[in-house]
Amino acid sequence: MSQPGANDSSHKFLIDVELQLLQSDLSDSMVDGTGLPESISQSDLPQANARLAGPPILVEIAAITEIGHSAYQLDQIRVVREDRMRLGQIDEDGEDEGDLEIEGEGPMPKYPRGMLKFELFDGTTTLTAIEYKSLPEIVLGKTPLGFKVWF
Repeated sequence: MSQPGANDSSHKFLIDVELQLLQSDLSDSMVDGTGLPESISQSDLPQANARLAGPPILVEIAAITEIGHSAYQLDQIRVVREDRMRLGQIDEDGEDEGDLEIEGEGPMPKYPRGMLKFELFDGTTTLTAIEYKSLPEIVLGKTPLGFKVWF
């Protein structure tokens, strides 16, 4: 028979552990060998398209790259966004795309969305991954590096 409050304290402990994992670098919180298989980062071509089996693994996004649009186009948008942020414009979640031509006016231009490439990190191992269908909760220019996802 459990003592009164024991269930409450274990629930609080689990919430504290979850917060620690979500708010810190996984290399500070994870034990080697408990995440991605170490061999996955050394994959050669035949294994490169393999799917992982088993329970979900918590990983953090170490890098995000848009690979469906040219670097030139992405750089143009980055420059305009930085200029507008320097002038105090806030990046809002509106539907309008924004205009690159009108200096300092209109909604903030959004990065185009084609296909994202990621570097995913479990605290020990880094994995390169490409989305095969759009992940709407991950937005280039808004999703911070270190964002945690179940993989």
